[in-house]
Amino acid sequence: MRITEADVWETASQVNQRSRNRYGGATLLDRVIVRLRDDAGNEGWGEAMPVSFTEETGAADAVALREAAGKIAGREVEDPAAEVDRLADFGGLKAARTGLETALLDLWARASGRPFSDALGGERRDRFALDGPIGLVSPEEAAEKAKGFLASGISTLKVKAGQDLEADARRLLSLREVFGDRIRLRTDANGGYSADEAIQFTNKILPAGIDHFEQPVLPSGEGCFDVFREIRAMGIPIAVDESLFSLDDAERLIAEDAVDVGVIKIAKFGGPLAAREVARALEAAGKACILSSSYESHIGKSSGLALALSLENCDRAHELGHFAPEEDFIRWRHDISGGVMSRREGTGLGAEGILDRMEAMTVPA
Repeated sequence: MRITEADVWETASQVNQRSRNRYGGATLLDRVIVRLRDDAGNEGWGEAMPVSFTEETGAADAVALREAAGKIAGREVEDPAAEVDRLADFGGLKAARTGLETALLDLWARASGRPFSDALGGERRDRFALDGPIGLVSPEEAAEKAKGFLASGISTLKVKAGQDLEADARRLLSLREVFGDRIRLRTDANGGYSADEAIQFTNKILPAGIDHFEQPVLPSGEGCFDVFREIRAMGIPIAVDESLFSLDDAERLIAEDAVDVGVIKIAKFGGPLAAREVARALEAAGKACILSSSYESHIGKSSGLALALSLENCDRAHELGHFAPEEDFIRWRHDISGGVMSRREGTGLGAEGILDRMEAMTVPA
């Protein structure tokens, strides 16, 4: 396929998101949107949104993607995966690389008349359950949020922790007491505990019967694998996010017998193809994967949707339904209803920018 046009929009969206985790609340969402067009008029869309607990920035992503856009226009592309790293230096800019690779794969899928998931090995299902996030709030507010999620068809709740182990434990135990077996619980400390605190917290929440405990301590913490193994020995599976940025990370976690669930945020790995390889390695070792994204638009969410549909095992709710309160600037083909995300028929990602709304959000160059 011959690329005739490449456009890059660096956007900023003001939001008023209350604190949901130990990193704080979101107030400004920086995203870079990429659009490629071929000589047949097909379009491919991608999104770069840095993961919150990295040093990558939207401004740096925009610089790299504009450089790549200047090189790719007029080029014949036969292998989208091989083309990406010829266009710019994406060292340390995995979200930026994700945006360009996604746009190339979307263009390939649309030009081929295929869904995006075909680039990732094909679909094994057409829908999956979603979770509902509950932040660092009081037990009373957590219960109100849980009622709202249950009313919408969502019964798996991801409850944040990692700030105050006593308050964090009360939040979880209260939810179990109020809702009983009507809900499934998982908790995420974002690495906010020390090793001792993580074990204390685990002991306190054993009666809550949670599905897994995500990132009790940071990977830089002393003896983090020992902490993970000790919690697993107490009967609670371990999920990892901050500890999982590469295939090497996945292989080491498996070798250390320190993981049950890998949290797959595509932007951490530099694109959907690398994310697919990490997921495959985890599944081959008998581990589960959960697709997740922070505040990506429907473009980024659609890439996660495609990868989730291609997983061997999909018995856990995915974390792709978390959106910040903002005006929608993406046209989306797929569906979220009744606590389920499902793919609708069509080619490519099924997501594209609404140009006038994107222009209104664009950061001056």
